[in-house]
Amino acid sequence: MKRIYLTILLIICTCNVLLDSKEAQCFSFTWPGMEIDTNCTIYNEKYPYIPCVEPIYNYTNSPNTTELWKNRNLDNSWISDCGIGSVCVKYTYIYNGVVVNASYFCGKLIEDQAIAVTEGCYVTYAEGYTIEACACQSDNDMPCNLTIRNTCSILITFMATVPLFIYKIFNIP
Repeated sequence: MKRIYLTILLIICTCNVLLDSKEAQCFSFTWPGMEIDTNCTIYNEKYPYIPCVEPIYNYTNSPNTTELWKNRNLDNSWISDCGIGSVCVKYTYIYNGVVVNASYFCGKLIEDQAIAVTEGCYVTYAEGYTIEACACQSDNDMPCNLTIRNTCSILITFMATVPLFIYKIFNIP
């Protein structure tokens, strides 16, 4: 009898997972900043190490993803369906605190060649640029393509380790 209950429970859980595993939607385009290019082929020739995703968002102002989502019934070309296991990625080049260009797309981020990243931002610095890759998982609402960089963890680590050093330095029992 326990096997029957276990089998029924497993079937219900499997059905819930399969019915709930809709493909996520993510924004999918490149904003080249002030550089107006017509397609990714030309853009990739100029900048081979910067991802370019069609279509190109050819406006001088950075994209307002909230407005793009509101107007998706008029123009759905900025949004794409992602495969299961993919996350929404925003890849940004920043120079002197100003966004130079940004690409939004579906993808998979891997940390240390082993761990799949589903949420968070990773930052690196190269030749004066700040390169930021952010990943997030969209639900059935507006695509995310954005996460908040977790800067408070440094503060928490600092606050947790300072008392240990104070106790050690002053030999407080």
